[in-house]
Amino acid sequence: MTNYVYSIETAFFVFPLIAFLFTLPYVIYNYHKYGAIMIFRTLIVYSFILYLMSVYFLVILPLPSFERVAKMTRSFVQLIPFQFVVDFFKESGFIWSQPGTYLKSLKDPSFYNVIFNLFMFVPFGIYLRYYFKCTFSKTLLYSFLLSLFFELTQLSGLYGIYPRPYRLFDVDDLIINTSGGIIGYLITSFLGFLPSREKLDKLSYQKGEQVTIYRRLVAFLIDWIIVSACNLMIRNILITGIIYFCVLSLLTKGRTIGKRIVQIRLVSKNEIAVKWYAYFIRYGFLYGIIMGTPFWIVTGFTKFYSSENFFILVLLLISSFVLICIYVKFFFEFLRALLFSKKLFFYETISGTKHISTVRKERL
Repeated sequence: MTNYVYSIETAFFVFPLIAFLFTLPYVIYNYHKYGAIMIFRTLIVYSFILYLMSVYFLVILPLPSFERVAKMTRSFVQLIPFQFVVDFFKESGFIWSQPGTYLKSLKDPSFYNVIFNLFMFVPFGIYLRYYFKCTFSKTLLYSFLLSLFFELTQLSGLYGIYPRPYRLFDVDDLIINTSGGIIGYLITSFLGFLPSREKLDKLSYQKGEQVTIYRRLVAFLIDWIIVSACNLMIRNILITGIIYFCVLSLLTKGRTIGKRIVQIRLVSKNEIAVKWYAYFIRYGFLYGIIMGTPFWIVTGFTKFYSSENFFILVLLLISSFVLICIYVKFFFEFLRALLFSKKLFFYETISGTKHISTVRKERL
């Protein structure tokens, strides 16, 4: 039992790293497909990942030393179906005619190992039917294949890392694990209080009609990764930015690569095509002034602070003050958008542009 607890604790310890690596692809996929991220769906998906990690660690942990494995001589394959029934009667001390042996036999490894292997796959069957909408035959097949993967992992000595298997490849485990998946499939019928997958999809599409600041931030991140990569060749961030954000948006009717991925598009206030100059106004304010404020201020003071020309110094101070005011205004608008879903920033009002969702609702 201690080994079980240790394996699950390890899964919970490693899970944050796996979740971190999985999050961005998950976010991009949901914004591309639904235009929104549902908290309940996220809980289901992440709990499924945690469950699979826990089961995997239960299969491979604890890891023995190489010296110990090299000295092993016992058989590493058990191919007799239902041998666990024979082992139970042989090892547990269970006797039909003696009720006093019942409780003791339940505490024997020949019993609780089998029950644990059975219940270990019950959640898998539930996930397959409830969220992934698998049929009975698919649940049977996938449960068997997952169990086979675990057994082959053990048979291969953890993919050849060990000189020989350190755990038994047992055909009974295939039978028991698969049965657990089927039990999970059957009991899912009693989980009617949970929202259906169809309802989750419908709610996601409805929520995806709104373009949230978080969705725009994902597009922003993708676009700037691409711009940074392109700038390695062009080596002029101003030219790269103009080509990517202005020229590309003009050619694609308001859809940069990042916007296309998260299914949003720039339009005018009356939701028609944006005039060409509006892109330059929008991105000039956003990237040239707002994001460029620290750069312009530092550059200006570095070049002209020691100047004896009073007019230049006054102009430098005034322009820096104006840039800081614009920067502060954007900061508070951004903060308000994060907290209260404010839709338009001042540079959008000036340029007459806004985002709309382009997600196409599938038949539900």
